[in-house]
Amino acid sequence: MAPLQKRAFYGLLFGIVWIVAMMAVFLLKGGAPAFDQDANFRLIMDGLWIGGLLLYLVLFATITRQRAKFDERDKLILDRSARAQWLAALFSLVAWIIVLSEVYRSEGQLPIIFLYIIFIFILAIGSIAQSAGILIGYWRMNRNG
Repeated sequence: MAPLQKRAFYGLLFGIVWIVAMMAVFLLKGGAPAFDQDANFRLIMDGLWIGGLLLYLVLFATITRQRAKFDERDKLILDRSARAQWLAALFSLVAWIIVLSEVYRSEGQLPIIFLYIIFIFILAIGSIAQSAGILIGYWRMNRNG
């Protein structure tokens, strides 16, 4: 297993655990209304998502230092993984827009706290999608030879 592939595998496993933990804390603490009113709840969520992003940074920071050790295949896969990130972010935003516009249509306005929640969610999805994009890239290359 290539070093980049190994990092992506660990990143994907961590990302799944990370997003499940954030969703569990979010739902168990009371969801968006509680998030809007409870400063301690917001600090817990901030710690979770910033901590997760820092772990991803540490996990993938060595990639930039080891680029000289990558072959053309690794560089191609890493470049293509950005497409997976953008697609995941785009589809996530579309889903947020559709769901929230339907839920809050009768009120005529969206609670401002959802902007913050969307931001956290998009960052988490982007990190997970990068790892998934790298793993899919290696799978496709190995499958096609």
